[in-house]
Amino acid sequence: MALTFHTFKFLEKLKHENHAFGRTLSIGRLNNLIKKDEFIKLNISFSDELYADKILFNNFNLLSLNALDYSAFEEADIVHDLNKPIINVEKQFDTVLDFGTSEHVFDISQCLKNISSLCKIEGIIIHCLPANNNCGHGFWQFSPEVFFNIYSKKNGFCDTEIILINLFDRKYWYEVKRQEKGERLEINSAEPLYLLIKTKKIGQADYDKINQSDYEHQWSNLEENKKIKKSFSSILNKKIKDSFKSALRNNIITKKYYNNFENYKLHKKNNFKNNKNLKKTLI
Repeated sequence: MALTFHTFKFLEKLKHENHAFGRTLSIGRLNNLIKKDEFIKLNISFSDELYADKILFNNFNLLSLNALDYSAFEEADIVHDLNKPIINVEKQFDTVLDFGTSEHVFDISQCLKNISSLCKIEGIIIHCLPANNNCGHGFWQFSPEVFFNIYSKKNGFCDTEIILINLFDRKYWYEVKRQEKGERLEINSAEPLYLLIKTKKIGQADYDKINQSDYEHQWSNLEENKKIKKSFSSILNKKIKDSFKSALRNNIITKKYYNNFENYKLHKKNNFKNNKNLKKTLI
């Protein structure tokens, strides 16, 4: 639960897009983890305070800032276990910040429902959560797929934006584009990756029937796919390719090289630096 170089830059981006943060809720008390040299790069006044409250007020014109946590050990003023439903929502917020809490909550579905219930209609929810190569940091690492599916118009959200960040890179972000229907958005890396997510709540959030999109595509097109007949030439061509690959895979001389090549090709294809669904942008 922290304000970092990347989360500050994301808030700054939203500010430049004329978002008014208004009454803001932080899920977990936000620590100040901006490094000394990063204050210079961000062109903001240095602060060595433990918590990031003053930095947020000074730079983003918040009307108020509350913090929700499991206990009051970091002086959160709203105490609630996010594994359990919030039955009576006494107050909703214009902006809800989840900068590194949800991955630590066991019942992730209930956690996200609670976050949604705390956001006003026309308010925004902002997450920064681990995606890759941070195993053990929390219970969970997240795929863009889950947020594209949850934060959709049919579920009461719009203007959903997802950005992939490399924690070691303060120069580039990677804008995540929704994959084609029937495909999977698979991303790998050697570096620790996080997701920055922003969405706008436009209606009563409905978390019913959230499924992985490639399976939904297969289910909805099951009968249609049965009717599709491939030509003789395409079937023959596939059989030749499969036979050739099988020969390489099973030959005692070539199988090691073939398997290494296939693994390398798959890694290169899905690596975040080459992935067709990611657009590299200068921060």
